Amino acid sequence: MKKKKQALEKEKWIAAAWDMLYLAQCGINSMVPDPARVAKMDLEKVYARSKSQSLEALTCMAMESLMKSDPEIRIPDENHVLSRWKEEKNKAIAKNLMMDSMREQLFAFLEERGIWHVALKGVVLSQMYPKYGMRQMADNDILFDPSFRQEVHDWFVEQGFEVENFQKSNHDEYHKKPIYNFEMHVSLFQKGGQSQLAEYYGNIKNRLFQKEGKSYEYCMTDEDFYLYLVAHGYKHYNTLGTGLRFLLDLYICNQKKRGMNRSYLDQELNRMGLLTFEHEMDHLAQKVFNPQSAAVLFDKLSGEELAVLEELISSSAYVNVRKLWKGRIQRNQPPQNEISAGMKIRYLMRRLFPDKAYMEAWCEEYEPFLFRHRWLMPAAPIWRIAKRGIQKRKQVKEELDAVRKI
Repeated sequence: MKKKKQALEKEKWIAAAWDMLYLAQCGINSMVPDPARVAKMDLEKVYARSKSQSLEALTCMAMESLMKSDPEIRIPDENHVLSRWKEEKNKAIAKNLMMDSMREQLFAFLEERGIWHVALKGVVLSQMYPKYGMRQMADNDILFDPSFRQEVHDWFVEQGFEVENFQKSNHDEYHKKPIYNFEMHVSLFQKGGQSQLAEYYGNIKNRLFQKEGKSYEYCMTDEDFYLYLVAHGYKHYNTLGTGLRFLLDLYICNQKKRGMNRSYLDQELNRMGLLTFEHEMDHLAQKVFNPQSAAVLFDKLSGEELAVLEELISSSAYVNVRKLWKGRIQRNQPPQNEISAGMKIRYLMRRLFPDKAYMEAWCEEYEPFLFRHRWLMPAAPIWRIAKRGIQKRKQVKEELDAVRKI
């Protein structure tokens, strides 16, 4: 009986994920949802799914369009979910406004001090969506001149920000209540984790152009911004996973920037090793969100595309982590149906004691003292294990659990 209840509950959550996708399709295309379908939704679960993917503003706007289309429509809402949903949407819009305002203050400081800088990711994407606030922002991501890292740190401290992370990775993190979050990047990718992408973006400053009316604020070309969007999405998809919003971002970017040079994009994607990934994700995004395709979505998706879409709308970090580590275990192993205990042990040994090239890149990024004093390098793997055991305890436990259960 308990298993039946669990199976039924699982089916309800799966249905809620598809309902979230439907509302996202409506919202992004300014289409009014079908009242008959909305009436059958488990609003509590659809709202929870939307919030878990930072899509509550977009899906709420779709629901509001239905209510505005016919004031007589009554949506079954015994638990008053719609009022909470609207409140979260309003909070998301207010957060974007406040983040924009604080970013303007930061950019004024950077401009005054002659520090080159460029807005990344959501800062740019939020302006492309049909309505303000539709694309929510968790933080302000800014790339800036690494020569001024300490000066920028001091400015944030003077503004009352808490320093979450400083000079420990390729970005510094600053937080201030109630909602201000900044990630200040000195490079776009870390050498230790994404070596190929780190190398590709090593001289990104040379590819930026000055923003009109500014002396030190820079932008990427439409093509280069799109390439970075793909690369950043790939990083998440190939590690701890990503959600439906990545697909939305691809769709919106391609819709808004129709004049992009496709031959240049393909050439650069091929250099990064992301050509196939981008083509597959772009085709999926077009099928899912293009109004003509979305109407007959399931008839147009291949089995592989459906599996990817299901993963994106479910967006369970634990499931994605297991998928990631299963792939890592099987990598460079002879084809076989099951992962043996020996394969798991060999995988864990490689994770604990990476090769020399990886350790040198890791030390250069995280432990420059060890990198400068090469005679200490033999001790670096032990130091890395101890450091991760303290700082990344939860992530390490998740990986061990995932490998054990595969």
